[in-house]
Amino acid sequence: MKLSEVKQVADSLKRGSLAVLPTETGYMLAAMATSTTAIEHAFAVKGRDTANVMHVACASLEMAESIGRITKRAVRVLEELTPGPVTVIVNKTPLLPDRLVTLDGTVGIRIPDHPATLQVIGEVGVPLTATSLNAAGSATAPIEEFDLELLNWSSDEIVYVVEDDEAIVYDSPSTLVRVVGEAIEVLRPGPISESEVDRVAG
Repeated sequence: MKLSEVKQVADSLKRGSLAVLPTETGYMLAAMATSTTAIEHAFAVKGRDTANVMHVACASLEMAESIGRITKRAVRVLEELTPGPVTVIVNKTPLLPDRLVTLDGTVGIRIPDHPATLQVIGEVGVPLTATSLNAAGSATAPIEEFDLELLNWSSDEIVYVVEDDEAIVYDSPSTLVRVVGEAIEVLRPGPISESEVDRVAG
């Protein structure tokens, strides 16, 4: 993406709008994860139960450390396996709301493997929601196969879509790993195996 395009998408997100951004596991519906209003908007568009919290996407380990209490084991996972299809659950910092993107004082963090998406997150300056682009309960799909009208957009809403179907190289969600204190647990299998997570985490 050109710098001007990155800024255009980022400015829209900063104003509370949504965007559709590519990752290696599918498209994500992005909203500023520090704005309760923006996050609620993403929930409404998907028809998602607010009790089912959304994970967030960061542009770097440094950004992740601003919203999560990253232990040494979590650092190893994020440094070696991301950008890539891993989401790490850690204890949160006060930067994020106490609901919607956090649960019981924890937050799920991923660093997606797509340069344009990382550029947009970096330009916004805070994490974005990393929920999949789909109506609650339905499957994800490439943009060309997905009917965007299935989602509950506002009638006057402008939503930027960064399209790159070739970036989607995995047909399953990211591996979900909880790293709280010294404990580590794979909560959802995914592209990165449990043995690889254990090897990296040490």
